[in-house]
Amino acid sequence: MDIVVVGGGKLGEEILHRLIKEGHNLTLIDNDPRVIDDLIDEVDIKGVVGNGVDVEVQRQANVQNAQVFIAASPHDEVNIISAMIAKTLGADFLIVRVRNQAFTAQQGFIQSNLGIDYLINQDRAAANDIIQVIDYPSATFVEPFYHDRMHLIKVRIMEKSRIVNQYIRDIRRFIPEVIVVAVERNGETLIPDGNSILLSGDFVEIFAKRKALQDFFIAAGHKKVKRYRSALIVGGSRINHYLIPVLHARGIHTRLIELDKNRASELANQFTNTEVIYDDGTDQYVLNEQRVENFDLLLTLTNSDEENLMVSLYGKNAGVRKTITKVNRPGLIRLIDDSKLDVILSPRKAIVDAVTRHVRSIASTQSDKLEHYARLSDNKTAVLEFVLSPDCKILGIPIKDMTFRPGLMIGLIVRNKEMVIPSGDDTFIPGDHVLVIDTEDQIRNFNDIVVNKNRRDSE
Repeated sequence: MDIVVVGGGKLGEEILHRLIKEGHNLTLIDNDPRVIDDLIDEVDIKGVVGNGVDVEVQRQANVQNAQVFIAASPHDEVNIISAMIAKTLGADFLIVRVRNQAFTAQQGFIQSNLGIDYLINQDRAAANDIIQVIDYPSATFVEPFYHDRMHLIKVRIMEKSRIVNQYIRDIRRFIPEVIVVAVERNGETLIPDGNSILLSGDFVEIFAKRKALQDFFIAAGHKKVKRYRSALIVGGSRINHYLIPVLHARGIHTRLIELDKNRASELANQFTNTEVIYDDGTDQYVLNEQRVENFDLLLTLTNSDEENLMVSLYGKNAGVRKTITKVNRPGLIRLIDDSKLDVILSPRKAIVDAVTRHVRSIASTQSDKLEHYARLSDNKTAVLEFVLSPDCKILGIPIKDMTFRPGLMIGLIVRNKEMVIPSGDDTFIPGDHVLVIDTEDQIRNFNDIVVNKNRRDSE
C-alpha cells in the first residue's frame, strides 16, 4: 500500500521502520531535510521536505493516492489539520496522533465530523497499560483481547515454586483452565507443548479464566497480594493526567516528585489529593527522604529511560513491592540486570503496534478481520486476534489434521463469549475469535497459519 507519514520524530521514525518491514511504499513529510536524509539512508522511503499542512507539499507526497495517511508530528494541531487536508485530497484512511487532553476528550466528535479513522493518544494508552498491571499484581505484562474481556498475562516463575521443573501437561492436570502460550527464557521466546518443562526464572505468557489465573500465580510462587494502597510517582509526565484519577478511584494514595517547578505547581493545582514534591526524584537522597521503601508501587515516568531504569532498580532494592518503569528504547534493558524489575512499559511500542494492526486490517484482502495485534517483549513474537468469517478457508478441519507454519500456536478460541482451550479435535467456525501466537511475526491473514494443503480451496 502507499502510505504517507507526517513527522519524522521518534514516533514517526519507529512507525516507518515498522511499516517498511510490512512491505509498504512509504513517503515521509518533514520540515527538516536532515531528518529525511537520515531516514532515507536507514530505510527505503521517499521524502518530501515541507509542512504537513501545506496542500502543495501533500500533493508532492502523492497523498491523493495514499491508502493510509499517518500524522505523527509532535504538534496536535498540525496533525489534525494535515489529516483534514489529506482527507479532502483523497487519502482513504487517516491515523492521527494527539496528546492534548482537550482533543482526546472530544475523540468521538473529531472522528465522526473530521473524517479521522483512528485517534492515538500514547499518554492515555500508557496509563491504561499501567492500570492493567496494577489490577493483576503478580503480572509483569497484561494485554487485553476480545474487547477487553480476555487478557494475556505474563508472569515470572519463581524459584522453588510448585511448578518449577514440571511438565506443562502435568500443570494442566491441577489447573485445567489455563493455557501457556509462550515461554521467555534467556532472551528467547519458545512455543511450548505438553512436554515442555518450566524452569525457575522463566517468564510465561498465559490465558486463563480469573479463578484459574489466581491459582497459577500461587503455583508459580507468588503470594496472594493484598490491594495496593500507595504509589510514588517519579516524573510529571502527561501520563499522570489519565493515571492519577484512576489510582485515586482504586483507593491508592499518590505522591509525585517533579523537578520542574512550574510543572510541579501545575500538577499540584490539578490534583489536590496528590502530594506533589518539587525535587529531583532521581536523587537517592530524595528517595530516601521520601521513604521510598514504604510505598507499595513505584512508577518511574521521567523523559529519561536511563533514569527510569536506575530509579526503579534502587526502589526495588529498597523494598518497594512493585516497580513500573517507562522505557521507550527496549535495547537499554539488555545493558542492565533487569531481573529485579517487575514491569517495563514502552508507550511508543504500544502505539506502533496499534498502527500496525490498523494498517494490516486495511491491507488485508481476506474477510477475516484482524481485531487485535501486539508484540511481546522480544519484539519478534506477535499475538494476533482474528474474527473468522464464513469465507475462511480452514473452517471445519480438525486442528490435529492441520499443518501449521513453524513457530505458530493457536492460543485460544473465544466462541459465544466462552473461552475454549483448543484441542486436536476442535474445528473453527464463523464468528470465532482466534488468538494466534507467531514467534516470527510473519502472519498477515488467518488463512496463512497453515500450509496450502490444509485449505479447502486447494482440495
